Amino acid sequence: MELLKRNKELLLFHIILNIAIVFFITGASYYHTPLEGGKDTLIYLVHLVILQTTIAGFVYFLTLQKWLFRIGFSALFLFFCSFSFFAYTQDLSVTSGLIQAVFETTPDIAIDLITWPYMLFLFFALVVLTFFIKWHNKLNNRQGVVIYSLLALSCIALFFITERKRLNTLKSRLPYNVFYGIEDYYSAPKFQLNKTLPIVTKQKDSLTVIFVLGETVRADHLGINGYERATTPFLLKEEIISYPSIFTPNTYTAASLPQLLTDKEIGVDKAMYTSIYTVANAAGFETTWIGNQTLEKSFGPIVETNDTILLVDKYKSEYSFNKALDGVMLPELDRVLGTAKNQFITLHMMGSHWYYENRYPDTFRKYTPVITSKYIPSLTTEEVINSYDNTILYLDYFLKEVIDRAKKNTTPTLVVYISDHGESLGENGQFLHASKAKEQTNPAMLFWMSDSFKTRYTATAISIDTAKNEALTTNIVFEYLQAIFTLK
Repeated sequence: MELLKRNKELLLFHIILNIAIVFFITGASYYHTPLEGGKDTLIYLVHLVILQTTIAGFVYFLTLQKWLFRIGFSALFLFFCSFSFFAYTQDLSVTSGLIQAVFETTPDIAIDLITWPYMLFLFFALVVLTFFIKWHNKLNNRQGVVIYSLLALSCIALFFITERKRLNTLKSRLPYNVFYGIEDYYSAPKFQLNKTLPIVTKQKDSLTVIFVLGETVRADHLGINGYERATTPFLLKEEIISYPSIFTPNTYTAASLPQLLTDKEIGVDKAMYTSIYTVANAAGFETTWIGNQTLEKSFGPIVETNDTILLVDKYKSEYSFNKALDGVMLPELDRVLGTAKNQFITLHMMGSHWYYENRYPDTFRKYTPVITSKYIPSLTTEEVINSYDNTILYLDYFLKEVIDRAKKNTTPTLVVYISDHGESLGENGQFLHASKAKEQTNPAMLFWMSDSFKTRYTATAISIDTAKNEALTTNIVFEYLQAIFTLK
């Protein structure tokens, strides 16, 4: 107690400094989080306190020397504020994709981002920073340094303990996501791609393949697969071939997409992998990636083997609560479709990724009540399933729109849809994905073929239809596509 009395002003300085950090930086990570009721708010308030406690440990060491606080803390504070402004105002997610945009943007584009509200926010941050610098100059920061250093180290240790128990619970928040975004940007991918074009048979006839990469869609919640709810009314009117028994052990995007998009077979490792886009390019296809997800280092290098990359709403990830709906990709598809003799077009969806209520427009809210909070323990299983099934209704509409465009295409066209993995919706108390639960390992997979495709490539059409009821793995995605690109 005597130590606290002697250092009352020093403690007050750190308390108010951390409150300012919450207001200008860390609070931005929670500003757009949907919550329902006092319990939800309390849970996330505790989360914020834990986050800020870990930051307080680092901040303490930055205050031990006056020059370090003036230069080091000031630079970091303003640097993080420049990110938090966009997190507050636009719900942008700090990922390696955003870091790449910041580091590689041209001066003219950067100038366009400098607005009066942005400058005003930084001005207020600078005013507050000046206040703390003047206050810091009057303090004796060496009092109780041993005890406070141990306390600060304990706060820092809390970060690693929390991350060990629940990965990304703090790393995905400001300011940590800036550090990890930079690390992700500079780190090399975990696997090596073979950049040499393989020797394949060039496609002589015209052919278009539209490859729709879904997100978090389990096969058993599609009406077309016998689900009790009519979640696919549009697809039921089409000649869809569904593969209801597909298996993948990869139940999160960072593992599933590299396997889906390369010749990487389940359970088999090798030094180099070949991208499906490299195969398509070698076969004479114009490759285009249209994505509504930010690129991650796990699959970004694979995407970069496309001829053209079009990312819509690219600075908002699944952590954003104002992410654009997948329909924003349709105008991009309109601009690209039919512009080359042989085309391989990929549409990468946000699909049914949590938070479900952000994945579809209000007009598709057929099943109610729906989720109203991000805090899953406060929700009922019925609400979770209702919201999830509404995302499937929107998927049904989205695929209908893609197929309608494929019907108008003048060349033989094949539409392939596959989700990266499934999702748990309360089975055995489990929710979301990234575990080995059965429902997470059974992603949806669908095919649609134009009449001209069936006529010109009859054997392939029959082969796809014949295998629909077989128990297959996602290895078939690369195998099927590679075979289709070299059809004679």
